[in-house]
Formats: sequence, structure tokens, C-alpha cells
Amino acid sequence: MMDKWSTRYSRPREGVRAADSALLDRIRNIALILLTVALLGVGITGGQAMAFRSDTENTFVNRMQTECSDALSQVNTLSRNGGSNSAALLGRIRASVHAMEVINEMNNSLHGGSGYLVPVETFTNLYAIIDSYSNKLTVGSVITEEQTNLAASLTALQEQLAALR
Repeated sequence: MMDKWSTRYSRPREGVRAADSALLDRIRNIALILLTVALLGVGITGGQAMAFRSDTENTFVNRMQTECSDALSQVNTLSRNGGSNSAALLGRIRASVHAMEVINEMNNSLHGGSGYLVPVETFTNLYAIIDSYSNKLTVGSVITEEQTNLAASLTALQEQLAALR
């Protein structure tokens, strides 16, 4: 007789099972919808971040090209005026090179340390040529080689920047 009572109350009822199943289905559907919405949001946000990085890199390249063109035109002015205001022009060239170097560093920082637009050695080389030019200008030595090297290095940099487009 005891068996009759124990199986009677321990067996789940069909109505309760159906209600629990419907509730679980509803919760599962809501979770699936929320997960889908979250993934779409992440996809949209990620796409915008990638577009931002691309736009920023294009802006950096454009600005570096402008600075390089300015520096190159200053070098051409240096060779024509023969020293009357060469120190001031050399300072403007150095400022343009510095601006390009800062932009290069900013792009690298934006890409987590692996995004140099131009190798760092390019700027080290340009600064060495400018320093040599300045030193020879100070002592009155011939500066033809430095002018040629500076123009050649800036032209090579201009070509590197054009290749980034």
C-alpha cells in the first residue's frame, strides 16, 4: 500500500512539466534575442572603430605629406639663397621633420606600438643631415653635400608617404 502512495506523489504531473517547459523556452528565446542584439552592437561599434583608425591614418599621412613638401621646398630655397637666412630656413626644416616624427609616433601609439608609417631611422638620418648642415654652416664650410643629402632624403620620404596611399 505504501508503494501506491509514494509513486502517486513522486511522479511529476504533466501540467506542471508543460508550464516549466514553456517558461524555459521563453527565457531561452529572450536570452537568444539579447545575445543577438549585443553581437550586432559590438559589430557596429567595431566597424566604426576600424573606420576611425583608417580615417585617422589617412589624415596622418596627408599631414606628413604636407610637412614633407614644405621641408623640401625650404631645402630648395636653401640652395638658391646661398646662406643669407639659411639658419632660419634650417630651423623651419627641422620643425617640419619634427612634426612628421610626432605624427609617426602618434600613429604608432594608436596601433599599440606596431604602426609606424615611416621607419624611425628615417628621422634619425634626417636629423643627422640637418645637424651636419648646421655645423658646417656655422664654421663656414661647403654645404653642397648636405643640401644634396637632405633633398634626396626628403624626396625618398615623400615617395614612401605616397606609397602609403
